[in-house]
Amino acid sequence: MDRIVLTGGLAHSEMLTGWIAEQVEWIAPVAVYPGEDEMAALAAGALRVLRGEEPAQVYGEAGE
Repeated sequence: MDRIVLTGGLAHSEMLTGWIAEQVEWIAPVAVYPGEDEMAALAAGALRVLRGEEPAQVYGEAGE
């Protein structure tokens, strides 16, 4: 493994990314790229389902 990459909206939290880095930096260097593309990823996934390119995933309630 060359690097562990933390990204997404939660990567804006220095407290969170710092804690994660402390836990995993023995495995590989940690790179943090904050971003908020989660909504674009969700929209792209929904579009793939609507186009019939992949099946919809059904998730149960928490604890099931």
